[in-house]
Amino acid sequence: VDPGAATDQVFLILFATGVRRRPELTSVRARIGGLDVDVLFAGAQGGLAGLDQLNLRLSRDLMAQLAGRGDVELLVSVAGQPANAVRISVALAP
Repeated sequence: VDPGAATDQVFLILFATGVRRRPELTSVRARIGGLDVDVLFAGAQGGLAGLDQLNLRLSRDLMAQLAGRGDVELLVSVAGQPANAVRISVALAP
């Protein structure tokens, strides 16, 4: 991940099902490597029926804490109901 200029933002886009029925955006939680991630959007994807999308903002502070950790667990929950955990590989560009 290349964080780019200081004014740039980095996003991780996830696709899922069942997210659009969330009571409110604050009921969607995401954690990468045990660290909270900002969830900016969670709802219908818009182009494909039944597909939902989550937009996670990876702050510079978060990326600095994850740098070089390799495989980490990505956890998402909606209204307290956990989704299947996945592992992602985190490596920052030099």
